[in-house]
Amino acid sequence: MNRKYNEAMEHIEVTPEMRSRILNKIENIDFAEKKRTKIVRFPNIKRFATLAACLAVMLVGALTLPNLLDISNEPPVIENNDIVEVSSVEELSKTVGFEVSEPGNLPFEPESVVYTAYWAEMAEIIYTNDEQTAAFRKGIGSDDVSGDYNSYELTSEISVNDINAMLKGNGETYTLAIWTDGEFAYSLSLSEGVGEAEWISIFKTMVD
Repeated sequence: MNRKYNEAMEHIEVTPEMRSRILNKIENIDFAEKKRTKIVRFPNIKRFATLAACLAVMLVGALTLPNLLDISNEPPVIENNDIVEVSSVEELSKTVGFEVSEPGNLPFEPESVVYTAYWAEMAEIIYTNDEQTAAFRKGIGSDDVSGDYNSYELTSEISVNDINAMLKGNGETYTLAIWTDGEFAYSLSLSEGVGEAEWISIFKTMVD
């Protein structure tokens, strides 16, 4: 193609008259008028419009979602579904959601006391020293909460104030007492048994 172009150009002659006309025409051209307007094309304008619409929807959602979910600054209330050890009978009552009173006149002097809430349904207080242990329980309902399913050869019923308890033991002493007031069930177990008189002394201290 270059060879043909060169051969064609060799046959082109520019006379002085043609040269003069070409130069005059160039001098009279208004390049400002002939300058083409630059056209900016947006082949992806639909894509940008869709993206803008999505961003607008997201912004509206961010502003309205807290109201739809009714989000507040207060922390959520979480039910107690765990076994929780606390430091006092007052905290135990608060944790299980009902009043708990400690038994008094135990047959030994406790050296340590452990307060435990079970699933917000039962309160347990364990009293210990180097030689003896006492376990008091109070739970919702009327079923036996002692967890003691041993067989005992000795049983007796006693009534003290509003407490009607079943005593269980062996020989001449009792190590377990269970009772209910219809709303709550109670139990008190001792590692070493005592007679009825000692049990009555304990029950006289228990007032809910």
